Amino acid sequence: MESQLTTIRSIDPETAVNDTLAMTELSGFPTRKQLRDLKRREIVRCATVKFGTEGYENVTLEAIATELGVTKAALYNYCSSKNDLLMQCYELGMDRLVDAVETAMAGTGSAAERLAAGLKAYIVTMLRPDMQYLWSYTRPMVTSGDKRSVLDSRDKLDVMFRNMLNAGISDGSLRADLDPKLASLVILGAANWVGIWYRKGGGKSPSEIGAEVTGEALRGYLA
Repeated sequence: MESQLTTIRSIDPETAVNDTLAMTELSGFPTRKQLRDLKRREIVRCATVKFGTEGYENVTLEAIATELGVTKAALYNYCSSKNDLLMQCYELGMDRLVDAVETAMAGTGSAAERLAAGLKAYIVTMLRPDMQYLWSYTRPMVTSGDKRSVLDSRDKLDVMFRNMLNAGISDGSLRADLDPKLASLVILGAANWVGIWYRKGGGKSPSEIGAEVTGEALRGYLA
């Protein structure tokens, strides 16, 4: 069955499954593991696009298989169910968020400015068409007993924001009396709700919403 996946179309660099985290270009004779990873990534990429544009409840594994030009049976080599595939999409989404925040916070300026840049990048990335649906469908699935990398990514994001909050206290750009742990929870909680209430076509772009929500979320923490 797995051999059927050799017919999957070439990955479009504009929609690479993991953006800046995409797998490095294969050269020479790739190993079986590299080929399998490439196929799995393309399946997840296809699923994120279809779930995001058509809605998770409206997309079947058969539809994803048809889009890829393979049989439904072939997909079961890479996911055990539609929910399992959704979780793989969620893991991809969390990787995107971590990468976007890390890149934004690596810029110049005060800690408060870099915190704002990181939060805006978080919101804008979350509002991508192939990302937003994740906030509606996977929250009940991700529990403390889930050992997937999703929880690791969440922890990493929380640590990045807490560290930047601490840096802001140290450089004087943020209030000296704020509690970094609580502030991080409040800030990320506000940002995550944007992914639930946002609807395309509301008059403002994700970038505009990201800038406004960031400004409101951080206003009370600035020195």
